[in-house]
Amino acid sequence: MRFLDRIKETLLKSKSATVGVHEKETTVFSTQTRYGKKLSLSHGEKTQLVERLTPREKETFFILLGGYSLKETAEQLNVSYSTANTYQTAIYKKLNVNSRAELIINFRDLCEVRQG
Repeated sequence: MRFLDRIKETLLKSKSATVGVHEKETTVFSTQTRYGKKLSLSHGEKTQLVERLTPREKETFFILLGGYSLKETAEQLNVSYSTANTYQTAIYKKLNVNSRAELIINFRDLCEVRQG
């Protein structure tokens, strides 16, 4: 076996072992829609995910759900664009979404509850 092949094999083994440990905690079933994945989460599970966000990320989360652009979000939060982008990235990671469309598809019902 070549040296690089052994390294790749070792990395794959360690990665699969790590994924196995975290997979139980973060496994979320989803279905693909035209605009992104639709998570199979109950309202309570969505609320729990949002509760894991920092206060500033929650604020950013609700502004983004309101349909504001990232530039407008940064202005409302009185932070730089790059800081707002950092918040957005953290939100996407914590909520297991990859785009604004997926964020809105999966969490808009939380925004409606908050407004009501």
